[in-house]
Amino acid sequence: MKVSRVKNLMLSGLSVVTNNKNEMNPETAKILQLWSDYEEKNIYGATFNKSNKQDMYGVYSNYVSDVNGDYTVTVAVEVTKPKNAMIIDDQRYLVFQKDGEIPDVVVDCWKEIWAYFENEPEYERAYKIDFEKYSKEDQIEIYISIK
Repeated sequence: MKVSRVKNLMLSGLSVVTNNKNEMNPETAKILQLWSDYEEKNIYGATFNKSNKQDMYGVYSNYVSDVNGDYTVTVAVEVTKPKNAMIIDDQRYLVFQKDGEIPDVVVDCWKEIWAYFENEPEYERAYKIDFEKYSKEDQIEIYISIK
């Protein structure tokens, strides 16, 4: 885990509103279907002004409250123009990285994050824009916004 600052990252994609309680129940979970819809509807191909980077993102934003409230999830790619983009201007992040098979590694990494923030952490979550970054086949980086 490391602290990093992200400046001028613009992301665009397909979104849905959910919460952690819904995601724990296969009948009400929306995130897995969102990733499927992104692929099936060829959102990547329909996204204008894509950057040359091939990274994929799972973005968490518009938090109603905290870990228990609703939030928006977006499957996204980096874009070069701000029109219709989610923009991270200048934010500090606590970055968690884990290697392993997707989607299991994603779940394991989030469990590690929740455990960290439950046990008197050195950093406090900001609940601004958090994101998963997929750059390599069997690796995830999760960026948690901190105060």
